Amino acid sequence: MLHERISQAKISAAAWPAGFDTLVPVEPVVPNTESQRPKVEGSGFTPAAPDVAAGVGGLIVSAYVGLILVFFAFFTGSGLAFMAVTIAAGFVAMFFAIPKMFFALEPDSGRRRPSLSDFMYRGMDTLTGHSSGAEALVQMLIVPVLLTFGLLAMGIAGAIYL
Repeated sequence: MLHERISQAKISAAAWPAGFDTLVPVEPVVPNTESQRPKVEGSGFTPAAPDVAAGVGGLIVSAYVGLILVFFAFFTGSGLAFMAVTIAAGFVAMFFAIPKMFFALEPDSGRRRPSLSDFMYRGMDTLTGHSSGAEALVQMLIVPVLLTFGLLAMGIAGAIYL
């Protein structure tokens, strides 16, 4: 069997329909948020999440704790299930303990995090642009809250009908 070297032109001709071979790649637009973030003097260090309120973290932790409590309340009928949910609770605890340690090790930037009401009023900058506080909060809480409600509905339905 004869092996021939495939050129870049042949690959692009095979991959793109006719007429699309003259496309020019476009660089993605990323907002310049580096100038807006406070820097720790002398270190070149940028604090993590300077525009997110500490209360938002508490709401996220509460949502995941509620999720684990629903698991314990409805889905730990056997010892094996109890062990599995306990292991999952340990993973959730580490999911929040590691960032807590990172924030504790972060040098003081001289700027306090905004309060929850300031966060809701001002919002935050993301890679896709500015989001209001409510929009950002919904993006952060939608998965754990809807999972909790879904598991709660399944647990209640299982308790009633089984």
